[in-house]
Amino acid sequence: MSVPVDVLRTADLFAGLTNEQIEALAALGERRTFQCGDVIVREKDAGDELYITLSGQVEVSCTGDIGGTTLVLLGAGQGFGEISVLDSGPRSATITCVSASAELLILHGGPLLAYCERDPLTGYRIMYNLARDLAFKLRHRNITLAGGEEGRA
Repeated sequence: MSVPVDVLRTADLFAGLTNEQIEALAALGERRTFQCGDVIVREKDAGDELYITLSGQVEVSCTGDIGGTTLVLLGAGQGFGEISVLDSGPRSATITCVSASAELLILHGGPLLAYCERDPLTGYRIMYNLARDLAFKLRHRNITLAGGEEGRA
């Protein structure tokens, strides 16, 4: 599968990896195109795939404690779905295509984690990148929630 390495190089998941490592990881996945309005993943559904946006834009929304609002819009190079890959739990948000179309690279958890075990140095970098990305998202969510509570006082 031909992958846009220049786009994937901008993805947090692939930070610090060589083009060869990125291509090997991308070969584990599949490319899929979604149309405007398509729900890619639904909150509370089971899942074990991680997604990287190659083109287009997707919306992350949640019906949890924030009240059904859009949390963020993601574009080329940005990813989602890592939580379900890591903990096998249900999806924490709904992701919907909001551009005319969006092309995504879908990495299934099993093959991705097996690759990490076979190549521990690359696996360490991927897990480190996932941890950094999750820490960033958690910090952003905490700031958003704190700002929302201040606005209610």
